[in-house]
Amino acid sequence: MARRCPECYAELPDDVVWVCPVCRYTLRTPVAAKAGLAFMIVGLFLLGAYVYGPDRLPLRSGVLPTDLANLTIANFVLMVLGAFGLGILLVAAAALKIRSEQARLAAA
Repeated sequence: MARRCPECYAELPDDVVWVCPVCRYTLRTPVAAKAGLAFMIVGLFLLGAYVYGPDRLPLRSGVLPTDLANLTIANFVLMVLGAFGLGILLVAAAALKIRSEQARLAAA
């Protein structure tokens, strides 16, 4: 049984993975995009913790070594920005992957 595009119901060749060659519908979301969204959600939780105050978090309760807890509190802004930045980078890489596949199909 041949695979069909869920948007235009055209039969899909076996070598098509990401984009329908007829209507350019995105068939699959790359894993990098899903990981990027997960990092952005982690960034939102870290942003909420930053608004709450990193000093108020129970990092010094004994679960982490004291030096590591102090380092985490001192560099909390970098953790928030790093999570958002990595998420944006992964989503952009996945979007470029889809865009290159669409361009390859348009040229063919």
